[in-house]
Amino acid sequence: MTEQSEETAENRIIDVYLIAREHLPAWYPRGQSISVLEDGIALSSEKPLPPPGELSRDFLRFVRKSARTLADRNFNSVRLRDSPDFVWDPESSFAFSQGFRTLNRKQSLAFTPEVAGNSGFQDLLGVTAWVRDTIDLPGNLLTPDSYQKELEKLQELAGGRFSIKKISGSELDSAGFSGIATVGQGSVNPPCLYILDYAPSGDTAPVFMSLAGKGITFDTGGYSLKPSGLMKSMHSDMGGSATVAGALALLALSGFPGRVRAYLACAENMISGSAMRVGDIIRYRNGKTVVIDNTDAEGRLVLADALLAAAGDGGYILDAATLTGAAKVALGREYHAVLSLSDSLAESFIRAAGSVSEYAWRLPLEEFHLDLVKSGLADITNSVPDGPGATTAAAFLAQFVANREKWLHLDLSASYQKTPGFGYGLGARGHGIRSIARFVKDLWGFR
Repeated sequence: MTEQSEETAENRIIDVYLIAREHLPAWYPRGQSISVLEDGIALSSEKPLPPPGELSRDFLRFVRKSARTLADRNFNSVRLRDSPDFVWDPESSFAFSQGFRTLNRKQSLAFTPEVAGNSGFQDLLGVTAWVRDTIDLPGNLLTPDSYQKELEKLQELAGGRFSIKKISGSELDSAGFSGIATVGQGSVNPPCLYILDYAPSGDTAPVFMSLAGKGITFDTGGYSLKPSGLMKSMHSDMGGSATVAGALALLALSGFPGRVRAYLACAENMISGSAMRVGDIIRYRNGKTVVIDNTDAEGRLVLADALLAAAGDGGYILDAATLTGAAKVALGREYHAVLSLSDSLAESFIRAAGSVSEYAWRLPLEEFHLDLVKSGLADITNSVPDGPGATTAAAFLAQFVANREKWLHLDLSASYQKTPGFGYGLGARGHGIRSIARFVKDLWGFR
């Protein structure tokens, strides 16, 4: 490209295209994947460029990481351009956009006309941006109550195809949602349960899939206090709620014919004279009593209420939560953990994730694991200090599911980047919304 002397990487528009490595100029070093040429920036993979419609997860990772590298080098205005070797499609363009995104920076990304005019691509881009932007809101800008404004933005993105109902404050006690009320009682910001309802064939239709999401808008750990280094990213502890809400919106935009509900259990886990204490005992609507042995294991306490509400729908249930550090230790931050007592559901979800170039891996959960959460002080405990953390968390949740063969739990170990990595910048990743939407469609048989 021709550069003006006053231009910098920060303010000029850069054309980016993919090229086969053998087509780079003869004088250009062959070992580089990003080449600055006269007419723009060429991305070249060590492996041959794939044909249209056959983009592997490895290739899309290469695209995403290349975009991240350009953003890290302060290329803020980019235009994707086709080349004789490669034509950008929605999948590769989406991968580039996800790696390019950078918090707290003004950026511009232009897609080719064919991709920009694809309505499904624009829907995916918009919903994913909503999920990432919402998770990245700091705790002073996103409280359980103010979450409604963000959900209304998502509702608008989905063309008003789903309704929003909020149960908050003292209404939670009256309705029997003791877990959400207990976790939120220590905050001046009242806890809430949001119910999103997508009912394309009317309010009398049976619910095919109920989604439940953990919505802890800030987590101090309560009296089992987190150190400040671990608390720094705890505005993202509502990632499960945003993920299932985004998945519902994608289903609505795709014209999915079945009814889907999402239950978002939202609270702040704070310290005050009215906050829950270690040793407190909660009684849930199904009669189960829970002793709080760790106030920093609060996510499962609010999710229990969401699962009990979802059980009343009678369909499949999927819950998603940033629930345990154990899942991250086991899988890192690239894979979501899948736990279920149904082999077929777990396998179906992992296939669905792979089909949309996302990552999921199964961790163990068997019927005998449910005994690990038994307590001498109550029916069950919310914390098992010496057990397999992700498994015991799922075993706790299983106590609140009536039909466990129709339930799947996601521990969202890949929802947030504390530092840039895996081709993503700092912050939320949006990873999982496509997997959930595809999983629901596959169960129905909807393409």
